[in-house]
Amino acid sequence: MTKRFSKNIKKSKNVILFPGLKERLLEKGLDKLQEQHHEEAIDLLTEAHVIDPEDSVVSTSLAVALYEDRQWLKAKEICERMLHEGIGEYEETLELYIMNLLQLKEHQQIVTTIQTVIDENAISPERQERFEHLLAVSKRQEQQTERENASLDSFVLHKDLEQQMIQVANLAKQNIHPIKGALIEAVQSVQTHPFIKTMVLNILREQAVQDDVQVAKWELSGVFNPAELKDPFENRTFLLVSNAIQQIAGQEDPNLTELSLDIVRRHLFLLYPFIWSEENESTIAQAYIRLARRYMGNESGWEKEEKSIASQIEMLENVPIM
Repeated sequence: MTKRFSKNIKKSKNVILFPGLKERLLEKGLDKLQEQHHEEAIDLLTEAHVIDPEDSVVSTSLAVALYEDRQWLKAKEICERMLHEGIGEYEETLELYIMNLLQLKEHQQIVTTIQTVIDENAISPERQERFEHLLAVSKRQEQQTERENASLDSFVLHKDLEQQMIQVANLAKQNIHPIKGALIEAVQSVQTHPFIKTMVLNILREQAVQDDVQVAKWELSGVFNPAELKDPFENRTFLLVSNAIQQIAGQEDPNLTELSLDIVRRHLFLLYPFIWSEENESTIAQAYIRLARRYMGNESGWEKEEKSIASQIEMLENVPIM
């Protein structure tokens, strides 16, 4: 995706010759985008966009970075504004807009948009075939959605936890919008297992459901917009804890490292969209390594600095999953 739109967002010589705040932010943002450091690229390009929202290179770059970071709704909104205000290269912006609609499964909007520009001869002959292909794909997907909607009109969780996991997993490739209300109710119910809540939230996130969802897990509570959530395992704290475990235990014992990481992943999934109460990643890592050592037969109690997270780890470890 980055390569497709890179020809109009490459660093300009003007950025080097006439350095300014916006240009420096754009320069650094494009570097981060090319390095696949999407969050850093978005932060830098957003700052540049605030300075000059009419700059077509800045706007296109930010939209591409958001697309790469799976923030399709925000990328779509930027493309809509660019198309409405005539910012940037029209056909390139239109294609990026369509690509975001595809990810958001807004196939009816794709059909309407492409059909309109084709009827108005607003696309160059060089791009005609590309847009006609996207139109055909969207029409097929729209028909598939209509068939799914006809068969998927209700949702009630099974009583058995294992069956619930299978039931929710089967929703991943379906259009869940007809039953999103029931899915949101499942997440908000105090009766729903925290593991199932995470599974359902992930499906709502992947299908860019924008409704606010009240989530409560143990003493943690908050309101979340699924479309704005990130994948659980893209969480910055998780990545830092994982790196710390690998650095601390990696050379000592690969089996210890893997067991520690397995427990961390399981606990993170149970907590999602929340995170550990302890903020120090090194302390979290040390605590999980200690727990893994215990499972491997090396009994040891919690260190003083680990006690702040020990009770939460023990609570999570006692949650039945299967």
